[in-house]
Amino acid sequence: MSDTVPAGSRTSPAHLVHAFHRAFGLDARGVPAEVPPGLAAHRGELLAEEAAEVAEVSVSGPLDRLAHELADVVYVAYGTALVHGIDLDAVIAEIHRSNMTKLGPDGSVSRRADGKVLKGDHYEAPDVAGVLRRQGWTPRTPDGAGAQRG
Repeated sequence: MSDTVPAGSRTSPAHLVHAFHRAFGLDARGVPAEVPPGLAAHRGELLAEEAAEVAEVSVSGPLDRLAHELADVVYVAYGTALVHGIDLDAVIAEIHRSNMTKLGPDGSVSRRADGKVLKGDHYEAPDVAGVLRRQGWTPRTPDGAGAQRG
């Protein structure tokens, strides 16, 4: 992410988390790349810790604490994406595009008993690898070769 950001996006999670990482000297990559295993494990632990806090308050509340914990999950998720050089906004847009194809052509919605929306016949899987390639990622080949820039 460049330092020149349109005014309307200065409060986006991506911009705010980038500013935090820059201010505190934390890892940030400009191109999607694998990171050292220790760093990857640390980011995973941070995400798990935040998700556990959401689970803890999601039923019993209070609502302001739930909102805080949900925001922490998003903040850490954006930080993890930044550490890996992933433009998470673009990935989310692709997931959204895919999710919208769960809607039938006639507007019908298929749901599981608990209300979860199911994939229908017209569902199109997200092309996350394509999004990452457009961001400059070079996937590894099956033999482990491949240039990882960043």
